[in-house]
Amino acid sequence: MPAEIDFYFDFSSSYSYVATPGIIEIADKRDVSVNWKPILLGVIFNALGHAPPAADSPKMRHAQRDLERCAEAAGLPPFGFPTPFPFAAITASRAFWYLHDSDPDKAVEWAKAVFNASFAERRDCSSPEVLSDIAAGLGHDPQQLLEATATDAVKARFKAVTGEAMERGVFGAPTFFVGDEMFWGGDRLAHLERFLDKA
Repeated sequence: MPAEIDFYFDFSSSYSYVATPGIIEIADKRDVSVNWKPILLGVIFNALGHAPPAADSPKMRHAQRDLERCAEAAGLPPFGFPTPFPFAAITASRAFWYLHDSDPDKAVEWAKAVFNASFAERRDCSSPEVLSDIAAGLGHDPQQLLEATATDAVKARFKAVTGEAMERGVFGAPTFFVGDEMFWGGDRLAHLERFLDKA
């Protein structure tokens, strides 16, 4: 059986948020590790000429209800879009990579907390104040964490992982890989699960 799943996501991706319980459950049942990999989806969209749907579009109106159903099915709190949406997730993502280098488990805790703050509490996770509150709640030094996100090493790490995702063919989030096999979207977790069971 493959030893790990690569999970590419953007903190501003609502469908990445609702997919997290499912990928955790799938991995735990099979004793497979998950490599959480936040990326900057906007860079990929720009490269591909994609654009998110307008806030008042039929697609976004449908997404609101669809995500409410997805969150309920996943056992998550009631879903809501934060304001603004989409939001700039650069700082939150860089903070993840800073934490990851010393303790991957703490980085995953951070990811879950940012997702919850964004889509359950509807807070603006592009705000340094909100991110500081999240950091303090997890026992981190907020000032130290935010200062770390401005270092060249952390910036380079985040940029490199986004480039890695592009090279692997990622065009949206969430995207999962088992080896070279790609699965796009939280609604494809059942296919990923079957692939693992056949491996």
